[in-house]
Amino acid sequence: MNDLDDAFARLLARQPTDAERQRLYQVRDALDLKNNDALWLVLIALQHYDNMYSRFPELIKQAAAQTLLEFQRTATSTLDATKAVAEADLAKAVAATARDVARLTVVKQAAIWIATCLAVCVMAFSAFGWSVHNRAFKSGYDKGYAAAYVEAKDEKAAASWANTPQGKSAYRLAQYGAIDSLTECNLPGWKIQAEVCYVRPANDGFVYGWRVR
Repeated sequence: MNDLDDAFARLLARQPTDAERQRLYQVRDALDLKNNDALWLVLIALQHYDNMYSRFPELIKQAAAQTLLEFQRTATSTLDATKAVAEADLAKAVAATARDVARLTVVKQAAIWIATCLAVCVMAFSAFGWSVHNRAFKSGYDKGYAAAYVEAKDEKAAASWANTPQGKSAYRLAQYGAIDSLTECNLPGWKIQAEVCYVRPANDGFVYGWRVR
């Protein structure tokens, strides 16, 4: 039993027919849905109501035919005892009544079907939208909280290190403008070899260093 059959059984308490399964697969491929997508239940429900209400036109047709037949029988028995003029008038009245009954029946059933489909769609998409919003909000909140925590932790650690002897020494070097020269190894005579900064006499014969006090 696959995911489609499981979802169909949970919702309608029966297994889908081959025709129903093929129609659902066509919708799945057209919408590029996954087998475990929550929209499956909505599609299954819509197809169920479509199958159910698609039988109404034929039932209405049969009911209208039966009604017309009954009216015709009544008219026949009445016409046998009336004059020729009354026969024509009665036949017209019977036909008009049958058409009105059939038309009203079709309109009523169509209105019920449309209202049911709209209600199912509204409820399904409202639930789906709320679920997506809730997951997106929680994910964004968690990421923002984690980023803020890391940043605050780094700032607290940096502030604590700044009060240590090493931090104070680094601050004095920055005040003298020497810390950039140390990190970039760019004073005269200084040279980077194998990622190591070596200090040698410059071309003018002097050895350049940095101020520490």
